[in-house]
Amino acid sequence: MADPSKILSSDSLILIFTYAPAGFGHLRVTDALYHGLPKDVTPVLLESQDKSLTFLHRIASIHPIARAIFERIQRGKAESIVTFLYKKLLRSQTKLIYQQLSTILDQRIVTPETVVVVATHFGLAHQLAAVKEQLQKEKRVKVILFVQVTDDSPQKIWYVNGADIIFVPSEYTKGELEKYGREARLDPVQFQVLPYPVSPNLSKPLTPTHKQKKLAQLDPKSDESITISIPISGAAVGLEYFLTLIDELYLLSHRFRFLVIVKSNLRTQSFINEMLKRPFVSLFTSSVDKGVVEKYEDVYKTEIISLEITKPSEQAFKALISPDKVGGAILLLSHPVGRQEHDNLSFLFHHCLLPSDQESVRLFKHALQNPDSMLDEKSSLLEEAKMWRGIKLLENPKESAKFIYWCLKNKIFASMGKCKVEQCNRSKNPIEIEGEKSVDLFWEKVSNVVAS
Repeated sequence: MADPSKILSSDSLILIFTYAPAGFGHLRVTDALYHGLPKDVTPVLLESQDKSLTFLHRIASIHPIARAIFERIQRGKAESIVTFLYKKLLRSQTKLIYQQLSTILDQRIVTPETVVVVATHFGLAHQLAAVKEQLQKEKRVKVILFVQVTDDSPQKIWYVNGADIIFVPSEYTKGELEKYGREARLDPVQFQVLPYPVSPNLSKPLTPTHKQKKLAQLDPKSDESITISIPISGAAVGLEYFLTLIDELYLLSHRFRFLVIVKSNLRTQSFINEMLKRPFVSLFTSSVDKGVVEKYEDVYKTEIISLEITKPSEQAFKALISPDKVGGAILLLSHPVGRQEHDNLSFLFHHCLLPSDQESVRLFKHALQNPDSMLDEKSSLLEEAKMWRGIKLLENPKESAKFIYWCLKNKIFASMGKCKVEQCNRSKNPIEIEGEKSVDLFWEKVSNVVAS
């Protein structure tokens, strides 16, 4: 097995990360992989200059009609047509990316023999694949393109012709994309299943003292403050929902305190102003995407966080970290938006890390119809909850607040705090849940390919 430190730090190799600021997901994955690099490896970061990606992401996230259209074109014949046209558009607009890569190479004192590119956005991945041959011929370098899929969703746009390896989080996504490639008669591409990249900073074990403090937060009889992180999405979706949920939870119990991480801009300023009025809320802001991602990790380094309220976007894969780790907060997942978020929830269910829809309905009925009822200590729900890393919330924020409080009172969260992420009877490939090793496994794979 190749040593990533020796392979990736070679003077004859240059490592380039490419990402697009279309939501925080692609940036978080890039950041996780970056922090998992050997210390003596210095990569180059290359950001997409296509601002339309950010605009489309936001419109599809917050506008009901645009969202409905977007979800419709994510499936069936519509998806195939849109994918074909979009790929053609992307591969016809490569002048800028070629100039950027050429400039990076020309600025090197010694021209490298190998260029390793890691792409965490399909747009840049297609453009890079389109200029790969030209770059190799004109610059006399070997270009190796790795693509990391950033949801467990087999959307056809992730089939990148010309990529050397496309890493996907599950056998399901691998199989579906390979099937699409065969049916569309595309050139074969190598897909490999690796666990979703989770930041090494979040995968570090808690100290015994911090572990006990986290468990005390989940104990309904404890006086320990319950720290809840709330990272706001890049598109600033659901601000009214979070505002109401925070207020309702604090009314139910003053044990709750909130850490809100949000990008500061015109869209979020009103929300930020409201948060500043609440002494039970600590606010962490940055005006740039990268700063928001860094603030999020900094919060986990300095606080003991037992619960996180978040979208089932790439954040859902924090479920691969056990609760005894720094980033192992119990995930309270808001209503999914877009096919990829539904697919991410399915991934969690198939690894027994999330209750089924039927189990969720059962929980909601308990909490909303009989809020004062208490589960028996030997309840099957409490046993099942020991396998869960996340739980779904309701669309109504007031009902979600009641549900969260009921889960606390009935020791659902206390049971979830004992979860050990491991293979269950529904898991097909155990490597899919090796989240705490994910980044190391990624760089081992990359190094092996480069070495060969």
